[in-house]
Amino acid sequence: MSRWATVLLLLAAIGVMACVVVFLSLKGGGGKAVGGALFAFDPDDITQIKITNGDKVIEFRRMDDGWQLGPEPKDRASVDVVRRLIDTAMRTPVLDRIQAGEIEDRDELSTYGLKKSRIQFDFKGDRDLPLLIGKNAADESRLYVRFEDSKDIYLIPDALVNLILASPQDFRDRRPMRLHPDRVDHVKITRPVGEVELKRDASGWQILKPLTAPASGPAVESLVANLLRLGIEGFEATADPGAMGFSEPVAEVRLYGEGEDTPETIRVGKSAPGGGVYARLEPRGITVRLPQAVQEILSVDLATLRDNSLLRVNLDLVDMIRVDTGTSRFEIKRRGDGWGIGDKPVSEAAIQKMVDALAAAKAARFEPSTVNGIEKAGLAEPVLNVEFYSVVSENTPETTAGNQLVTGLKFGSKPEAGLVPVLRADSSEIARVPGEILQAIPTEESAWLSP
Repeated sequence: MSRWATVLLLLAAIGVMACVVVFLSLKGGGGKAVGGALFAFDPDDITQIKITNGDKVIEFRRMDDGWQLGPEPKDRASVDVVRRLIDTAMRTPVLDRIQAGEIEDRDELSTYGLKKSRIQFDFKGDRDLPLLIGKNAADESRLYVRFEDSKDIYLIPDALVNLILASPQDFRDRRPMRLHPDRVDHVKITRPVGEVELKRDASGWQILKPLTAPASGPAVESLVANLLRLGIEGFEATADPGAMGFSEPVAEVRLYGEGEDTPETIRVGKSAPGGGVYARLEPRGITVRLPQAVQEILSVDLATLRDNSLLRVNLDLVDMIRVDTGTSRFEIKRRGDGWGIGDKPVSEAAIQKMVDALAAAKAARFEPSTVNGIEKAGLAEPVLNVEFYSVVSENTPETTAGNQLVTGLKFGSKPEAGLVPVLRADSSEIARVPGEILQAIPTEESAWLSP
């Protein structure tokens, strides 16, 4: 035989051996070493997990926003449970091995409960890894398993199988809502007494219903966090709207994630006999029992949610401040890196002092800005009017060139018990704030000027 023929024959033999190794590996065989891992795969490659127990099948399918459980119950799967399954599988060691050559025929597999197995565990990803579950060993904390297309038998700890054999209910997501608190930007709460609507914009949280007003960021964030922190206490097989109180719910809340049109919804019904309350979750389409605390969370009053700060001004948006006392008026304009009244420089510390005082001032109460309310507060002829403007240099599709009002405040002439009435330009209510706020807004030009 020529040297080249010998080389070609050797290469062919190596190729055949490589194919056999790859084939055995893909079939789950290939000989797992004692002390080594039973599974070896990239968790990101797993798109499906299937558990078969007799005639019952449970499947987990990877979705864009998590894992879906099915076919019964069909619901959102717990991401933590799926992660625990994968992590436990990857950490499962081979404690002992009976090689295929030691098994004389397939009937001998029955000794280990592995000729036919009622329980199978399959990972579906870039390759299939069906694992057959057999009998317990003498030490009942260990059991025998083999991969479907291999007669090699492995002894492993029972941790993985204990997870596999859990109740299907244990695989379900116990979170009523899947949203992360930071992604929620729109909240609607509907109650028999009316609706509360909150929305987040560039300036923070705002109340849209039952009135238009700034909302307290910490209060809204606490509300959202408390809702998302709730845990499902139990799952109900049926949903009789009348019996469970969904025809006339106690409350309903909808949370919208950024850029999402479909909300996560909790509709709260009657109290459940065993404790907690019935709730309907959409779009999951399931009925559950939630802690009684959900009713307390959704009974939050408007005063708790609103921001009682008088006014928060973003100076980056302001080019001019107009101060009008009724008898005199002057304008503080931005120029270069500072501010000025005419050609006189203005103290930036004085401007910052006013802005900080406005933000720190808290309304003791609010009153409707009706005709009678405005007259009673002395706002028909205010003692002070402060307006903040941005200056647009040229026309745009949204605005025309010139001064554009950002916001403003009118201070009434009829204080009560030391509380001065104030009406914001964008508010339908009169705020009553401590009169000390006026000390931070000088009415004389000279008080604004730099020393």
